[in-house]
Amino acid sequence: MFIEEEYYDEHFVEAQYSQQEVTSVRFYDCTFTKCDFSETVFKDCKFSGCTFENCNLSLIQVLDCDFSQVSFTHSKLIGINWAEMAPPRKVGSGLLRFEECTLSHSTFIGLTLPKSVITKCTAKNVDFRESDLTEADMSYTDFSESLFDRTNLTAADFSFATNYMIDPGLNPIRKAKFTLPEAISLLYCMDIQLIDGD
Repeated sequence: MFIEEEYYDEHFVEAQYSQQEVTSVRFYDCTFTKCDFSETVFKDCKFSGCTFENCNLSLIQVLDCDFSQVSFTHSKLIGINWAEMAPPRKVGSGLLRFEECTLSHSTFIGLTLPKSVITKCTAKNVDFRESDLTEADMSYTDFSESLFDRTNLTAADFSFATNYMIDPGLNPIRKAKFTLPEAISLLYCMDIQLIDGD
């Protein structure tokens, strides 16, 4: 399907490209709509200014790939190890956006993702350990069974997010935003007793 080394402003619609291998291809300002890339292996690829809408990217591999200003909406991104991206595994400020996506069983361990967006998503059993999510928008997302350990959540926005288990003793949360009553979960790790005042 991808016979060129570089693509600019292309619009791929309903492409069926599951269980394939894509190596050293560059995509600039491309849009992917209703495409199936499930279980495809991307090696040394670059995605810049690209948008994925209603796509299936579950179980893809992103070996040494570079992502910048990439947006995913209404897409399935289950079981992806984002830590396989190109060294130094940094995705600059605000360069990854996930809106109304399913990210469950994925890994962001050790990644630098300041000002990224993970909003209105299902992010069950996602590994955020040792990642930098400074000023990230994590609002309205379900974080059931997700791991936060030495994760920098400074000024992150967890407004209306649910089911997160975050230990303030292990994760910097200064100036982060949380919504009651869900924010009470932040106290569970402190070995204190909560007494209902009613």
